[in-house]
Amino acid sequence: MSNIKPSEQDEAFLDAMAMLMAPWGWPRPVGRIYAYLLLREEPATLDEIAADLGMSKSNASVAARTLEHCGSARRQGEPGSRRIFYSVPAEFSGPFVAKAELLERQVRMFNGQRGRAVPAAVAERFDRLSEFYTAMRAAIEGVIAGQAGSAMRSAAADEDESPAGKTASRAV
Repeated sequence: MSNIKPSEQDEAFLDAMAMLMAPWGWPRPVGRIYAYLLLREEPATLDEIAADLGMSKSNASVAARTLEHCGSARRQGEPGSRRIFYSVPAEFSGPFVAKAELLERQVRMFNGQRGRAVPAAVAERFDRLSEFYTAMRAAIEGVIAGQAGSAMRSAAADEDESPAGKTASRAV
């Protein structure tokens, strides 16, 4: 998908991802670039991203940095060059790590209200919210931990399938 016009299916996917990510606070170009990177086998330069998606290089740069900041894109350089490449990271936890941290801060805030003189209904609401956010944080962290374990198992399997991995396993 490099320097060629995306197909109708690709465009539909790019637009759908942009719409789905809007409630997460991602502007349309950020969602489209994320979808674009998901479709690519290899990392992309900002020039490729801008050309393939029909946007300015500066808009592509801002959107790619946004993805990088939230953990949904990985930035890498090329030795001896100033070119920057972007790709989707191996782990997909991206913005969810930050969401789990936010939930933990909210739990601490609600728990910190326990000593206040508030009506019983308000105190009970704070307790329920604290329990809910604690469960949500645990669920997010559990999925992230499971995904990280899955990524490590997948990487080990890939290594075993590589020519070097096959040679190493035969040598044992």
